[in-house]
Amino acid sequence: MVREFMEIEDQQIFRMVAKQSPLVIRRDPFLFAQYFAIMFFINLAGLEEREVKSLFEALKAKLIIIRNTFEASSITEFVEKGAKT
Repeated sequence: MVREFMEIEDQQIFRMVAKQSPLVIRRDPFLFAQYFAIMFFINLAGLEEREVKSLFEALKAKLIIIRNTFEASSITEFVEKGAKT
């Protein structure tokens, strides 16, 4: 399980890392890309609009958009919590 998160400020460097990752997770305002046991991330709020669009275009085949997150210790607990939302 990933325990270290490293922030990257430069979108070109993040793109290089993200291309090595099988998936890129988008949970606004962040993008996450796992490389071995490290999760790299970039804060989209710190980028110019053209840089954000460029990242989305370059990574669109790998991009997964996360709408909500839930924490549960079992599938039963997840279903019970999910049913309430």
